[in-house]
Amino acid sequence: MPKVLVVDDDPDLVAICSFILESEGYEVGVARNGFEALDRIARDGIDLVLLDAMMPAMDGITVCRLVRDSQCGRRVPVVIMSASQIMCERAKQHQADAVLPKPFSIDELLGIINRLTQSPRPAQSA
Repeated sequence: MPKVLVVDDDPDLVAICSFILESEGYEVGVARNGFEALDRIARDGIDLVLLDAMMPAMDGITVCRLVRDSQCGRRVPVVIMSASQIMCERAKQHQADAVLPKPFSIDELLGIINRLTQSPRPAQSA
């Protein structure tokens, strides 16, 4: 099964998302901030990143941009979660593959994850 990296500074949301994804058979990795996420993406063979937009130190929009600019991450689908409509719009502008407005349902979460992990992402030009 695909490996999903859940990135959020809220331990409760990380636990809930991890439980849901693991119960569906996904392998789940966890990062508590953007720096940790970039490290995990570079070394762990991540298939999809589920990323909070608003985190301290490095926000999810910046992480998404850096992933898109990196050789190892440019083909990794990125889903950005946010309770802020402004951040959702920014995420769309910064090449997020999907935006998941908070609060979201289990069906919404799984629908997006399933869709993005089952269809290959086209190669982007360098």
